[in-house]
Amino acid sequence: MQTIQEKQPDRLWTTWLLGACSLLLVAAVVAAPEQVYEASGQGLKLWWSIVFPALLPFLMLSEMLIASGFVHGLGVLLAPLMGACFRLPGRSGWVLALGMTAGGPAAAEAARQLADQGGLGERQVRLLTGAACFCNPMTIVLVIGAGFLHSPSTGYMLLLVHWVTGILAAIISVRLFGTKESAAQQSTYPTSPGGSARRPSMLQALYAEMAAARQRDGRSFGRLLGESVSNAVQTLMLIGGFIIFFAVMIRLLNVYLTPQAPMLLWPALLEQHLGAHAAVRFFGASRMETAAIGAILGWGGISGLLQVIAMTRPADRGLSFAVTRLLHAGMSFLALWFLWDPWQQLATLAVPAYLELLPLQEGTVDPSIGRLLTLAAVPFALLTAILGVLLTASFIISWRTRHSSR
Repeated sequence: MQTIQEKQPDRLWTTWLLGACSLLLVAAVVAAPEQVYEASGQGLKLWWSIVFPALLPFLMLSEMLIASGFVHGLGVLLAPLMGACFRLPGRSGWVLALGMTAGGPAAAEAARQLADQGGLGERQVRLLTGAACFCNPMTIVLVIGAGFLHSPSTGYMLLLVHWVTGILAAIISVRLFGTKESAAQQSTYPTSPGGSARRPSMLQALYAEMAAARQRDGRSFGRLLGESVSNAVQTLMLIGGFIIFFAVMIRLLNVYLTPQAPMLLWPALLEQHLGAHAAVRFFGASRMETAAIGAILGWGGISGLLQVIAMTRPADRGLSFAVTRLLHAGMSFLALWFLWDPWQQLATLAVPAYLELLPLQEGTVDPSIGRLLTLAAVPFALLTAILGVLLTASFIISWRTRHSSR
């Protein structure tokens, strides 16, 4: 009873605060309907013309990859790395893989489901959420790189830095908020008739996990395709609602609260799509533009923070997650700031050797297209190398663990 009484004032205070904010928001909308209509139209245009066509195919394919067990198999390969670097149970590796391929909200939902199954404690859920919440890779490459910056190669560079600095920020956060002891690994290996645990090889565990995930899903290809389309559209509607809502909020804050503030302030703080778009308009093509976009993607916006908190309901009100995001933002800004000059030199030197062989005619195809494709292949190779490094490190850790246990 005492616990309930202690929680009641907090709930009452939250209710009054939300009610007052909603009332103020309605009054602001009524007082400036023209500003609200213009802002909502801009948010809708941004979502419909760039975000929707860019993310729809990838969201469909990501659900198919999850249903096929591919993401779960990748999680098995990353399991040794999760225990050594993040002090988390090995079975949480697929959540990191899901976050890197499908984005932060999907990873937060997966972490919550894993906690409901008894696989993670409360502190481990917070650490896993902070480690696995990345921006959707197709948002970075297609929406921001190709759509906003008109440079897919820059999108790949942003994605590479986003992944690397996100992992480093998560490792630092584990040292700040995690326990000193390594996470206890729950044995999931089958037992022999004598009662001793029999440890399968990594390939056997990979196949078993993929087969189990596929069996749990159980959908036929036709049903999977239809439901992937429906779920992708529903997710995009949710994203569009957040974009339009925060577009209106940003306009109202600029009109009533900070009319003299830079137009980048509130978009960067509240919503990552609007923040990246505002950074492109505010800075133009420059070193600061790329670094600012990297910081905005690392932070993720209050919108992403609220989505994750709503899914995981952490006891610390999202403090550890917010600190991880701030670390991610700062490290991304510094990394992109110092990589700007080497990247520009690489872009200048990377002249495609096959460009003269292409049957290009004046006025039909821009010769820079071939150069753009060549530049896009460079960071894609770097991305492949980074994933190879992670998997190699995981295999080395697994090999050392096996030999040390003998």
